[in-house]
Amino acid sequence: MFFDLHNHTRHSPDSRVAPADLVMMAQRAGLAGVAITDHNSMGGVRDAQEAARGSFLVIPAIEVSTRSGHVLGYGLRDVVPRGLSVRETVERIVAAGGVPVAAHPYRFWSGLGDEGLAETSFPAHETRNGRTLRRGNERARERARALRVGETGGSDSHFLDEVAKAVTAIDAGDLPLDDVLQQLGQGKTTAEGTDRGAGATARYVTKAVSEWIGRGMRRI
Repeated sequence: MFFDLHNHTRHSPDSRVAPADLVMMAQRAGLAGVAITDHNSMGGVRDAQEAARGSFLVIPAIEVSTRSGHVLGYGLRDVVPRGLSVRETVERIVAAGGVPVAAHPYRFWSGLGDEGLAETSFPAHETRNGRTLRRGNERARERARALRVGETGGSDSHFLDEVAKAVTAIDAGDLPLDDVLQQLGQGKTTAEGTDRGAGATARYVTKAVSEWIGRGMRRI
């Protein structure tokens, strides 16, 4: 089964997507589920879960801004504070019963890079991110395989037309959340999908720079 494990809604400062619309788009794409990973917020999770129908799974999650870059946390109920070290962020995710994953590790500006990854261990790295250039995804894949950890894929969608561009393959039985988290935590997932191409790069750079200036040149 395929899951898009990286998506943003209007509860992130850089997206205007309604959680219910994101769920609808993911269902149309034939996915088994999605994770709502808003920046430093879990405000979109409940709306997405209420919009899900049938066996479609909405995974409660968050993308936390650490001092070194972004970390994804899956299976959480509460927000993990931003601005902590990578190690402390991961420790808090695990203590809360969640699963930490290194988000787009080699993306300029928001990836952990080698230094951030060295602070602690992760059960999986995001090796196929739909908004990351091919070279960044390939480098992440090489690092994950060298460490023998799991790989995840996510579109990193901020617009509806980006949903399902990259996905995670999970053998999760009948789709209970605990099974999905167990597979993630044991590093038994694989990733596939597309990288950020030329057209998407132009859209990404224009959006990122304008929003960065609008935030007073502060990171998310």
